Amino acid sequence: MKPRFVDPFTPNRPIDDPDRFFGRADPVNEMIDSLFQIKSGNPKHTIVTGDRGVGKSSLLNQIYLTANGDNRLSDRLNIDRGVEKYNFMAVWHDVDSTQTANHLAMAILSKFESALKKFLSSFTLEIDLMGFGKLGHDKANPTNMTQLIDQFVSRISKVALESKNNKNDGVLIFIDELDRIQPDSLISSFFKLTSERLARDGLKNIGFICAGITGAVQKLEEEHASILRTFRDAPLPRFDKREGEEILVNGFRKSGHKCIMQDLGEKSYEVTVGLPEPIHLLGSEMLSVDTDGVLDASDFENAIRKIVTDVRKNKLASLLKKAGGGKYQKIVEAVASFDKKIVPLDYIAKSINQEQSQFSTNMSTLLEREILFKPAIGFYAFTDPMLKEYVKANGVLALDD
Repeated sequence: MKPRFVDPFTPNRPIDDPDRFFGRADPVNEMIDSLFQIKSGNPKHTIVTGDRGVGKSSLLNQIYLTANGDNRLSDRLNIDRGVEKYNFMAVWHDVDSTQTANHLAMAILSKFESALKKFLSSFTLEIDLMGFGKLGHDKANPTNMTQLIDQFVSRISKVALESKNNKNDGVLIFIDELDRIQPDSLISSFFKLTSERLARDGLKNIGFICAGITGAVQKLEEEHASILRTFRDAPLPRFDKREGEEILVNGFRKSGHKCIMQDLGEKSYEVTVGLPEPIHLLGSEMLSVDTDGVLDASDFENAIRKIVTDVRKNKLASLLKKAGGGKYQKIVEAVASFDKKIVPLDYIAKSINQEQSQFSTNMSTLLEREILFKPAIGFYAFTDPMLKEYVKANGVLALDD
């Protein structure tokens, strides 16, 4: 009987254990530098950007831990923190598409008030913001935004004072999934004006650390063109073949399994394209289908088969339907038929027997629907790399509009 073990892979949630966080030394170093600058009174508000599923939330988790004195990751990566350990007062907020600048300000202050009331029963920030709940209905009035900033900074300054009294390094506001906020929400103006006001009032130990998909900062520029002067963009790349293989091998080792695949890095990269979630899913399912504790090519193929016919079947079928019918399905079929994950546009044109100008609108729509992404000019790939395996195994939908 196969012995039971704790699955070391976490495809369904961000990495919250520093001992399971691999690679990313350069982005981690850059984020820790942001902590050091904020502690030193030279705030660098930062946004981690990257493709969907590339591990932005996992990185944000690790920096949140580091900001609260957990040195395991920086020690393992041999990164100079500049201090023995950090001790920030920090809150975390996940945004959604319905939020405005007022909602964000209220949420941040509410979380600080809740955190501080655990230690100071009399602490209050008066977070009603004096009736600014109507801000979303009067976006054209800049006076409202000015007053909102006044009220927010006045309250966050109380948090900064308590932080100083408590001998904290400063105040950090972590915001995940920033790209979900709509451009007309006045969020960009909120960030820009708040950061300028904090600096002007000498509140230089307060920083925003955010995450959003690639293009999030550019999306925010639609509302405020100078937002790039507020945020330092920290791009998060996909894992390369070596890093992906390291994640898999380390997980196999933790679970007491041995992998004898000589081309594990190459083959795993072909089906995951360096995205953390598919890497973890592949590793988890290889362990699931294995029967002898030795992982080989048959376990790899069986894991892929299980993913596309069972574990991810419904999600992948939904993605295929979301792509659309007719020409869209022909394009999807062409992308899946190429022998590599990254597909030249010329190949797609030849496969569907059309000039590029005849289906450029379809390509743009598939990008908007997040079926495809564009790794380079003239090249495309599936946003979910397992969709290629699904189409190879099941074909596309009926080719009618």
